Amino acid sequence: MKIELYKQIFENLPEGVAICDAQQSIIDVNKNFEKLTKFSREELIGTSLLDIIKFTKEACNVCEEDDNDAYQIGELKDKDNKLTCIRINQSKTAEKNIIYLVIPFSSIAFLNQAHIDFVSTVSHELRTPLTSIKGFADTLLSAGNSLTQEQQIRFIGIIKSQVDRLTRLVENLLTVSKLEAKQSKPIYKAVEVKKMVESILCSIQHKAKNHKIEVNILPSLPPVWADTDKLEQVLMNLVDNAVKYSNPGTMVNIEAGFVPNDTDTIEIKVKDQGFGIPKEHISKIFTKFSRIDSPLTRGVQGTGLGLYITKSLVQSMKGDIVVESSDKGSMFTLTLPVASPEIYTQQKFQERE
Repeated sequence: MKIELYKQIFENLPEGVAICDAQQSIIDVNKNFEKLTKFSREELIGTSLLDIIKFTKEACNVCEEDDNDAYQIGELKDKDNKLTCIRINQSKTAEKNIIYLVIPFSSIAFLNQAHIDFVSTVSHELRTPLTSIKGFADTLLSAGNSLTQEQQIRFIGIIKSQVDRLTRLVENLLTVSKLEAKQSKPIYKAVEVKKMVESILCSIQHKAKNHKIEVNILPSLPPVWADTDKLEQVLMNLVDNAVKYSNPGTMVNIEAGFVPNDTDTIEIKVKDQGFGIPKEHISKIFTKFSRIDSPLTRGVQGTGLGLYITKSLVQSMKGDIVVESSDKGSMFTLTLPVASPEIYTQQKFQERE
């Protein structure tokens, strides 16, 4: 059973893999190595790896002392004599065979580009408030005596607003880092939805003072099985967005009840009468730094991380979140399991394993 499992993993790795003996003769390859070289497994077995891959230079001097961690840069020549620049990781097995992991640089470039885009976006998000803070601080220092008290208070208010914006960005980036590193383990307990919604509305009442907020929670609704802090962060973000992306005087609805025909799952809906999300943006709305560029939303501050964090937190609690939207508003639906003796027992059992 284990051998079959390892074989499936070997075959389905996204990288090309070749297993060679000490003389560089190929013993086995996976499907992606066949795809990269355009040779079949039967054609490759018994041939020399050096007929296909040319090792051009060492890429990591530190690893030279330890063959199990070494990687090199090379060229792969396929059946059509086409050359592809590759990175080669290698490790030795207990039987003295060598496993070569082959990654085309086009794949590495894609990952590097994603990293570059991330750094570029973060830099922009940091620079915008920092520029504002520096500008108003310089004005206060150089011309503070000539400004009226009202102007000084307004400038200080703008500085504080931009500092708050920076704080939110840094907190969101830290949350993203913890989520992606899987450092944030949920602490499950039974959470009363009604009490949590009441707490969130109390925290957001100043921001939502010009909106009508209506709450409809099913009477005697059982608690959900969730992490209190994470659920609060999720609901706070959804309600905050509903207020931010809708006009003053409009309605925000918060509903909670059972999923239709499923008494083991609770759904929480947050509906607004806002600008809506264009259809072409729906599939991207939960991705990092996703921002809708329209005249209606340009004046709304945000990092583009909130909904990415929201979905990641929900999924970490074994829940789900979806969105429906039109030009009349948006509705986010969050689903989480009901807290029950069975789920509590199952959780305790998993913790012991």
